[in-house]
Amino acid sequence: MVEKKNYYYNLDDIGLYDEAEEMEKMMNSLKEEGEMLGEKKGIKKGIKQGAKEREKSIAKSMLDKKMDISLISELTGLSKKQITRLM
Repeated sequence: MVEKKNYYYNLDDIGLYDEAEEMEKMMNSLKEEGEMLGEKKGIKKGIKQGAKEREKSIAKSMLDKKMDISLISELTGLSKKQITRLM
């Protein structure tokens, strides 16, 4: 004869799987990750843009001191065309 065993589970111990809750957690996690990546990308872009503005400001000061456009281009990394637009 096969002995029958009774099993009792405490629902607080095993927990219940809530698919909607898990999906919401995953979506929130992905959203946070996307926001962090976007913020990093924005910071990088801002730093690059700030550096370009600084180069232009330096080139403008050099132009005001009547420096040669070729020399300004060499020192700032700006093209001659970009420098002439600053005039």
